[in-house]
Amino acid sequence: MKLIRTVKAFQKTYKSLLLEMIRTDFKLRYQGSVLGYLWSLLKPLMLFAILYTVFTKFLHIGRGVPNYPISLLLGIVMWNFFTEATTNALSSIVSKGSLIRKINIPRYLIPVAAISSAFINMSLNLVVVFIFVLFAHDTALSWFTIIAFPILLAELVVVSVSTGFFLSALYVRYRDIEHIWDILKQAMFYTIPILYPLSLIDSVPLQKLIISNPLAQIIQDSRAVITHRGNLQTGDIFHNPLARLIPFALVVIALLISSAYFRKRSKYFAEEI
Repeated sequence: MKLIRTVKAFQKTYKSLLLEMIRTDFKLRYQGSVLGYLWSLLKPLMLFAILYTVFTKFLHIGRGVPNYPISLLLGIVMWNFFTEATTNALSSIVSKGSLIRKINIPRYLIPVAAISSAFINMSLNLVVVFIFVLFAHDTALSWFTIIAFPILLAELVVVSVSTGFFLSALYVRYRDIEHIWDILKQAMFYTIPILYPLSLIDSVPLQKLIISNPLAQIIQDSRAVITHRGNLQTGDIFHNPLARLIPFALVVIALLISSAYFRKRSKYFAEEI
């Protein structure tokens, strides 16, 4: 009984510490800003307005696509979470170097706190998305959405945590990884169907390659259960039931590898920062 009480007290302490780190990180992000927390909503909306104008009015990519504006906004919100979460996690260990040297805390709490702060931002943005969805016609909202979308969000969080663990541990030793990651993010932004519908890709093998990326699979499947049922899903491209599991298998593998690497390198964080 004494051991159980000790474990519960231990968990409670670190839970309180994690919540305080999340709260502090979220407050510091907008400290000194006139609009403060409103920037959490304004940034994705402003980016959406620019991209929608360019890709619909000038390049005509979104014309004829049902609920394209909402699909675009949803994709931007989910992509912004991934980039914000991984970018924050990347430098989180180094930025908390003084804390690591003074207090013996589980190292994984630091990138988790950074990712959790980004998740709060995404949650606020998703409220705006669903407001637009409620006023739109021919959406994919149903009782199935209540089940499927939280699962897809959980998958997105796992992808972000996996990437964040790996980047944060790598950044402690190799500071160049920050610049490399910036380039990779730009490349992924244009290869993942965020700005364009996947149906515009004529090549089925290329569609399979794109949808194998867990981020592309998450965004496409989310659109299919929220904005419009006609959006291509993993099942529409992979007819083999086992092949449909490719993105999910990659997520699990990435989590196992990144967690193992983070745990291995975390022993030396205090010395290398």
